[in-house]
Amino acid sequence: MNKVFMTGYYQGVVEVAPASLSAAKVEELAVAMTVQHLRHAGVAITTIHDFLVDDIGADQRVVNRFINLTADELESAQAKILAIAFN
Repeated sequence: MNKVFMTGYYQGVVEVAPASLSAAKVEELAVAMTVQHLRHAGVAITTIHDFLVDDIGADQRVVNRFINLTADELESAQAKILAIAFN
């Protein structure tokens, strides 16, 4: 998976995130969705981590919080963030 595609996916999440979310919550959503998407695509966890932290500049604490979650846990985290936007 090339970095242009991965960057585009992350940026796409940021651009379509609900406007009512804070910047921190948008970052959490983008990180969680990117981690889940890239893991489904078979990208190694270390590659995902390095991409998000080094290339995107995502907060390392946020990345570390989501990087090892299961697919179900990532989906739950995304749902909780989106629920904030609509409450």
